[in-house]
Amino acid sequence: MKIYPWQQQQWRQLKARQDEGHLPHALLFIGLAGLGKRQFARALAQALLCRYRDSEGFACGACPDCKRFQAGTHPDFLSVAPEEEGSAITVDSVRAVGGFLTLKSHYEGNKIVVLDPADGLNTAAANGLLKTLEEPAPGALLILLSCAPGRLLPTVRSRCQQVKFAAPPSEAARGWLRSRLAGPQDEKLLLNLTAGAPLQAVKLAEAGLLEQRMEMLAQFSEVFAGRRDPVAVAQQWVRQNQIHPAVFWVNSWVMDIIRLKFASDPPSLVNSDAVKQLRMLARGVDKLPLSAYQKRTASALHQLQASLNGQLLLEELLIGWAALARQRGSR
Repeated sequence: MKIYPWQQQQWRQLKARQDEGHLPHALLFIGLAGLGKRQFARALAQALLCRYRDSEGFACGACPDCKRFQAGTHPDFLSVAPEEEGSAITVDSVRAVGGFLTLKSHYEGNKIVVLDPADGLNTAAANGLLKTLEEPAPGALLILLSCAPGRLLPTVRSRCQQVKFAAPPSEAARGWLRSRLAGPQDEKLLLNLTAGAPLQAVKLAEAGLLEQRMEMLAQFSEVFAGRRDPVAVAQQWVRQNQIHPAVFWVNSWVMDIIRLKFASDPPSLVNSDAVKQLRMLARGVDKLPLSAYQKRTASALHQLQASLNGQLLLEELLIGWAALARQRGSR
């Protein structure tokens, strides 16, 4: 298993730590979604379980350990995730991690756990993980993945060696993206919309979300104009399974509207393909209430990560957006 081109530095650093015998017992991978942290973690785990690594530290891919890992049956590797996407990782899952790590390695090597996403730990689970982090078993390695490390307990963060993953340089990301997409696409727009995360950009292009996003922007505009009921629109987005993208888009649109309010020709917009629609919305709202509303949309992004009621969150956002128009109209 290989890593992505923009992860070479992190790989070299961890390989050097491993060669020196100084690899810590717990690693915390930090970075935006769509940067390949999960694949990097699996590549590292497979390499550490492989007895025939190549000169760059990658697993051979052919030995019995690699075959077991690829088949998902390696007894010294455990992957922990929520039972359902968006739900929390429970204390029972963390207890299973502790039990797994106390067992002796089947092949006299490492015992490795990948926990993804670590910020999905509920309070009881996070507290339960502390004991494992404080008293690591010999040969144990925990790899925690997080897009929102601020949601982790400080005591959990402090017991892990942090490895940060950043978005690759724009030109490199666009070149990589171009090689992965089926046909001509606006790579710059895709990367702008995903904060420079190449894997998210691929997902955005392949899932047809660009077109759906423009439909949602039209509905967002109709809510502001009073032509659509905000609750009905929220329910429609929920039925389309677009809760997370919708909150992300709303925050993105509002940020661009703010840029347009403060500069008629701003240097850059995230939604560069929707300038006309956003400029019309900017004319209809005042700066101060708009700035206050943006704080609500940013807060909604963090609340989603806490597995709160997504439909209720969307309804509140759209009702608040409609209220901005009424507030302007009442003056």
